[in-house]
Amino acid sequence: MWPTVDGSNVSPKEGNMISRNPRRRRTLLASAVLAAATLFAGVAPAVQAAPADRSDVFIRDNTADVGFEPSTGSLYSSPDIRVCKGQIPCVTDAPVVAGETVYIHVNLNNPGPYGDKLEKGTLQVYYTSQGTVAQWPSQWNYIGSLSNVSVPYGTKTVVIPWKVPLGSHFCLLARWLSPTDLPTEGLSTSANARNNNNIGWHNVNVLPFRIKIPEYRPIVFGWDGPDPTAVGDIVFTQPGRPFTGPGRITIDLGPDLAARWRAAGAKGEGVARIGETELAIVDPQRARISGLTFKSGEQVGARLSFTAGAEAAGGQQYTVNVTQVDQRGEEVGGVEYRLSEARQ
Repeated sequence: MWPTVDGSNVSPKEGNMISRNPRRRRTLLASAVLAAATLFAGVAPAVQAAPADRSDVFIRDNTADVGFEPSTGSLYSSPDIRVCKGQIPCVTDAPVVAGETVYIHVNLNNPGPYGDKLEKGTLQVYYTSQGTVAQWPSQWNYIGSLSNVSVPYGTKTVVIPWKVPLGSHFCLLARWLSPTDLPTEGLSTSANARNNNNIGWHNVNVLPFRIKIPEYRPIVFGWDGPDPTAVGDIVFTQPGRPFTGPGRITIDLGPDLAARWRAAGAKGEGVARIGETELAIVDPQRARISGLTFKSGEQVGARLSFTAGAEAAGGQQYTVNVTQVDQRGEEVGGVEYRLSEARQ
């Protein structure tokens, strides 16, 4: 079961009946308005006519995003979603610990390019395991929501508390729903985020490191599309000052992914094999593990290791992006790791 805009629960099958409605960005037919009104009120609406205007609240996919669909650029580190220790906004995401209560801050922007109307709606937030893919809605877990949110012109921040479950590495998803602004969704989280400006995806892992002490992070790879199988690559990039050099990055594919990689010819660039299942990232600008195959809905675990050398000390911050791309080179999803020296 998963929650609807009015706080009730419907089955994934019922939810998909909503998600497969055609996109109504420029022309709203009366039937679409009736469906939206029924969704919110649970009864047949008295008014039959379609409204002349609509709302278009949006959540940015990246800093360059102004709400157009489909969006361009990175998908998985929305700047409008942030995890803070308190209800006061924080500058950067805070590390989370299982069992503690943190606060998810979501910025809602109004108006977007497809509407100019003040409208109340509902913000929903979900989490899943840290990784590059997750199918909607079966692989997402509901955190909470806030209803009757009115977004004035400009930006409004909504704060939703979250008691962190077992583990400490998660991906977040935010969805904005209003009577005239419902997303069109399928299985693929990446496609949903790309094609709907009221969905934001935030795969950011804050990683405090200590010199010469490895920091391990689990990560899952897979395929969230409907195709039976897909071929993809895992790409490592390090914008800004690279961590590789002052530090060391490795990935343990595990026996399953390692076997798939060898079966595909053990292709890659910027990586060096250091064990039966483990690879080191040796090119700080671009490293790639190629030819991995996944079934639809599959999530296969691996483990990353970040070890800082003495040169990494001194307050420098690093960013490492681990991105999965399909065989056309298009982004499927990824995780952004933000590394900084732990405070003593």
